Amino acid sequence: MNGRWAGWRRSGVVLSVALAFLLAAGPRVRPWTGNVVLPDVPRDPAALDAWIAAGERRAGPLRPDTGARIVWADPVHPARTACAMVYLHGFTASQGEGFPAHRDLARLFGCNLYLSRLPGHGLRAPDAMRGLSAARLMQGAATALAVGRAIGDRVIVIGTSTGGALALALAAQQPQAVSALVLWSPLVRERGNQLDPLLWPWGTSLMWLVHNHGQDVTHEPALGPVWTGDVHLDGYVALAELTRGLMTDDVFRQVTAPVFMGYYDRDPDHQDPTVSVAAMRKMYDRLATPDTLRRRVDFPDADTHVIASSLRSHAAAAVCRATQAYLHDVVGLPYAPGVDIGLCDAIRPDIVP
Repeated sequence: MNGRWAGWRRSGVVLSVALAFLLAAGPRVRPWTGNVVLPDVPRDPAALDAWIAAGERRAGPLRPDTGARIVWADPVHPARTACAMVYLHGFTASQGEGFPAHRDLARLFGCNLYLSRLPGHGLRAPDAMRGLSAARLMQGAATALAVGRAIGDRVIVIGTSTGGALALALAAQQPQAVSALVLWSPLVRERGNQLDPLLWPWGTSLMWLVHNHGQDVTHEPALGPVWTGDVHLDGYVALAELTRGLMTDDVFRQVTAPVFMGYYDRDPDHQDPTVSVAAMRKMYDRLATPDTLRRRVDFPDADTHVIASSLRSHAAAAVCRATQAYLHDVVGLPYAPGVDIGLCDAIRPDIVP
């Protein structure tokens, strides 16, 4: 009897060790630390417009007003301008997230404006984010930057949330291509580190079971016309890869471009509900950008994560004005001849319930 019991114990120990090894060796999300290169894009305005349109057609059916496009400073005579702006939107969003602030800023300074559409975004298909990864997001951002370089001598990259994270990484990897950064609520870390479980062994399976209730795609009501409520699990994986791999001190220390950062933080109970304000501030302090070339502004009345959106923010005009002042006073962009420098004041909130 004692021998049999000892055998059972040995078997139990072996089984426990095997299970522990199986759990520890399980698949997990790995931080992505790769580099991207800027692709070649057409330089002729008409050819570039056609190239962008062809790429959007290949992507599949798009939701209204989500397609990538160039807003030329002079649409009658499209041509390269002294400055171009590139807008990188956030997760589940599209270029309308920054409207009309990005358009008004481009008009103020006579810049061509490229409104990008990140991979997996803006599509009608509920599973549009299937196969999304940090590598794909970064290459999409790199393509947007390449378009910016084709339409302007200097390129200002404006990013909201995930777009802000991509902008930071681009500035670190392609310093010669980015003249300045405008970061509206950049995603350095999500609030509460809710993506952490994805980095555990079997983390993707756990999230699929617990968060997604056994479904590949979660379906939530869209927060407004420029967002989608359908998110494939791969979308969350891409965010975890991106933030844990590229939103690091080593990357921040490679950013030397001028930086404007705006965010919402009234008090501990009223602050950005989506991304970590503390992580944003830490990132800002790690930048290699000289103090005279960076500015950090809190918008305590925004009441939302997307501070520049007239559809969601009570401070959209204030965000536009503060960004305008920074680009003019610090970056040194001259106003376009004859422009109404009060454009930002005309932004009125049209809050979507």
